[in-house]
Amino acid sequence: MTRFIKYHPRSNTYVIEKRAFLEEDLTLDGNVIVGPEVKFWKNLTVSGRLELGKGSIVQGNVKAGSAIICAAAKVLGNIETVSELVLLDRARINIAVCGGDIRVRPGCSLGSVKAGGTLELVGKVAVFSFFPVTYLVNLSSSRSLRM
Repeated sequence: MTRFIKYHPRSNTYVIEKRAFLEEDLTLDGNVIVGPEVKFWKNLTVSGRLELGKGSIVQGNVKAGSAIICAAAKVLGNIETVSELVLLDRARINIAVCGGDIRVRPGCSLGSVKAGGTLELVGKVAVFSFFPVTYLVNLSSSRSLRM
């Protein structure tokens, strides 16, 4: 498993090479950059910032300080972040929980979402249920709703 992961000590960042396949739970203390099309069969836990690469799939749950989920990436379990969550075009998430702000780009799909701060939806986004949120901004309709 570690042959797919490189560590950069000056930035405390782990880099997982593209198209890697990880079968076990993975817990990393630091920041993580995941290459495109990486497959995680179980859970991913990151103490710092997570950048989940384009087309990557996590079968389990994700926990991170903050996260960017790149285009067409999928989290089939839950994702929980402390400060910020950004979903880029066509990302798919089952349940998203964030202590801070969530920004969602066009084409994304979320089963349910809970934001401690602002939930910003840009363009056509599918959200099937909302937990209480502080402030919802839908940029495609230029309307804001306070929940």
